[in-house]
Amino acid sequence: MAEEKRSPEDAQKEEKSFRLNLPREQRFLDWNIRQRLINTHKAVRFDSILISVVPFETWKLSVSIRRNIKGSVRRNRIKRIIREAFRNSRGHFDKPVAMIFTVLSEPNKLVYANLYQAIINEA
Repeated sequence: MAEEKRSPEDAQKEEKSFRLNLPREQRFLDWNIRQRLINTHKAVRFDSILISVVPFETWKLSVSIRRNIKGSVRRNRIKRIIREAFRNSRGHFDKPVAMIFTVLSEPNKLVYANLYQAIINEA
């Protein structure tokens, strides 16, 4: 029998993809609690993103992006950058917090390092 030729793409398909999902217990699922926290605490503006960091009993993240940012690819990229900055910045806080991000319009150039630094400054 002839031996099958293997390409590098085949090896990549065989490997399981690793995807960083935010666990369900770290997501804000109750919109009323989210709104109450936003109304009672001050938000910091970073470019076109409002960031609210609120002391909470567990780590929570809420990302709200308006539909005026055209294209789901752009919206999803912004969400990925925010989730990664949240995940990496947790070590800088003494106690668990709830972070609420509201993206009002498309940021000029959203860079992970700048967003990460803005979150750390809130710690």
